[in-house]
Amino acid sequence: MAQRKGKMFKKIILTGVLINFCSGIFLARSAFADFTKPRADEDRLVTISQGIEMVLKNKTFNEHPSGTLFGSTAIETGNKDPATFGFDVYQTIFDFGKNLHNFKASREIYKATQAHTESVKRIATLEFIAAYFNVLEAEKMILVFEKETESLEAYLNDISQLYEHGLAVENDLLPAKVRLADAKQRLIAARNAKQIAIARLNNILALPLREKIRVRDIAMENPGFPDMDNAWSAAVTLRPEIAFYADQIKASVLTEKARAVANLPEVYADAGYSYQQNKYATNDKNTSLELGAKVDLYDGGAAQSQLFKERTRQRQLKEQKDKITEDIKFEVEDSYCGLKNAFEKVQVAKGALEQADENVRFYRIKYNAGAATNTDVLEAINLQTRAQVNYCADDYEMKRGYAKLMYAMGLDLPLIYEKMENKKDEYTRP
Repeated sequence: MAQRKGKMFKKIILTGVLINFCSGIFLARSAFADFTKPRADEDRLVTISQGIEMVLKNKTFNEHPSGTLFGSTAIETGNKDPATFGFDVYQTIFDFGKNLHNFKASREIYKATQAHTESVKRIATLEFIAAYFNVLEAEKMILVFEKETESLEAYLNDISQLYEHGLAVENDLLPAKVRLADAKQRLIAARNAKQIAIARLNNILALPLREKIRVRDIAMENPGFPDMDNAWSAAVTLRPEIAFYADQIKASVLTEKARAVANLPEVYADAGYSYQQNKYATNDKNTSLELGAKVDLYDGGAAQSQLFKERTRQRQLKEQKDKITEDIKFEVEDSYCGLKNAFEKVQVAKGALEQADENVRFYRIKYNAGAATNTDVLEAINLQTRAQVNYCADDYEMKRGYAKLMYAMGLDLPLIYEKMENKKDEYTRP
């Protein structure tokens, strides 16, 4: 491990989150319309592209020019197709905090979205780590069954030589041949399992399924076991799933405050400038400034209903947050026990490895000396294979369990394994 036992589980320093902002590029297509005045006997044709262009340009077109009557005489007071433009600035001066609460609520929703994205990334990371160790385990299993095959071939060669010299019977050959065929079948299955594990890893990495890749094991020391209270505290503080619901609750509280003042008066200022081409007017430019207040006298109870809705939503979110907190605590407990179980099994399996190797050598010598039976040697080889299979399976179960515990506690998996890789490089550096 990159850190000594207990150091990883001291005071946790929370760092800032790097936010990736995505920007969109919008391509606008120009359309040039041929606006032809229709004849008196037909309607004016406007295509979709022409209509869009008209809307985007904010152009005003009147069917008839504006005018007025002086007695029986109609006098035009405006152009039929005037050129107009202008702008308007609206600023809320005081609204009892409604807009501010809505803004803060939107910010909390954004943080919740970021937390959800982070949780998805962490799940994908854990899935990759498990798949990576599956490939390594499959490779080790191939070595185990290759060694078993070599041991059985060597033993079968011993029996064959003894048989040729009349020191063994033909019936001793059959069990060894059957065991050898069985070992070769397991070796074939192990190689196929490795190909499946690699295909699975390629799928996670978005590579072609048959892409040839190599993996490298890590230098992992005996894992340290944290205090369970500290592990729970770390998980509650760092897990983005809990932060997701906490941010949602904050957003709902702020939205509730905005709903509570929705019908209170709003003081505003409105200023603008406009221009409209009009050859009949003495002044075609105009500026405006307005100070005022507006209030909804009656909304049919909509604001009150939204207020009750937010309060109900807060209770639901609180229950969901409490539930996921308990689920995460159980996940930490389960991962802790799983890692401890795998670690203890590794210690037992490691001690059986040397004994199993020595047992095979001992019975082969005794068999050649005529002091052991064919069954004794085959059983010794079988025990050796089982010891190696158990050790490899337990070793990678421990490595996967360690990753699962670190994930459950909310720790930074990429950083942890980066340090492990650096530690391996230090060991192998000349």
